[in-house]
Amino acid sequence: METCVAKSSAAIVQRVPPEATDKFKQWQRDVSTAAQHFPGYEGTDLYPPANGATGEWVSVIHFADQPALQAWINSSERAKYVARLRETVGDFELKTLDGGFSAWFASMQGDFEPGIPPWKMASTVLFGLYPTVMLLTIFVGPFTSPLGMSIAMLIGNAMSVALLQWAVVPALTRVLKPWLEANSPAKQVVSIAGVVGLFALLVGIAFAFRPITG
Repeated sequence: METCVAKSSAAIVQRVPPEATDKFKQWQRDVSTAAQHFPGYEGTDLYPPANGATGEWVSVIHFADQPALQAWINSSERAKYVARLRETVGDFELKTLDGGFSAWFASMQGDFEPGIPPWKMASTVLFGLYPTVMLLTIFVGPFTSPLGMSIAMLIGNAMSVALLQWAVVPALTRVLKPWLEANSPAKQVVSIAGVVGLFALLVGIAFAFRPITG
């Protein structure tokens, strides 16, 4: 089973054994009825397996905005239905993408409930962005600065985004995966220690660049 998510919606791709199909459909009806009582709920779409037989069912729940969706995901009401689903159908994974930097985290696997917090995404991107921009400024800047500030900035920004998209952030999400996943109350110490460590490293990197940049 894997999941994919759109803005203000969460899609679960659930592999359902043949003998559990009726139980899954009943569970889906029950959980959708429960979600109707939450502010911002806009509906649920259920797609059977493409082959018409057994396989993966796709359910997509829609809310008016990301905070409303997150309130449902974090609710104790949903937690009861999740427990029931795992007991009757099987375990599953959930990822939520709530805008901003979240598309860079879409390839990560794991049971992210209630999802990767935006502040962790922003911290991860900052941790990758700062040294990337500094290195480009040092090694590429001398070649682009004669073109003028506006052109040099355009080239630098384009290179920064490309490096973050296809190299830096994918590598960081793999390295920081345990910290990014530590979002339950029981793992609060891990979350705090991780962000403190990241910013301590950023300060260390800044001091490392000082002798070069002045």
